Amino acid sequence: MTMDARILHARSGVTLEQKGDVYAVSSLRLSEPAIFREEADAQRAFDDEVAASEQNPELMSRLGGA
Repeated sequence: MTMDARILHARSGVTLEQKGDVYAVSSLRLSEPAIFREEADAQRAFDDEVAASEQNPELMSRLGGA
């Protein structure tokens, strides 16, 4: 059985996806996605990862940002 993933948010190279009953936060900074059971926890992790990514000049230049 294949589980469909649904992207809930994407920003600054970070994605928050829902995969069945779990949520995954992935980014160019992380080697593996962070998995959460609660959407609120995943949203906080997404926000934190976006902030960290946006503070990384090398990453932002790779993404075409400032």
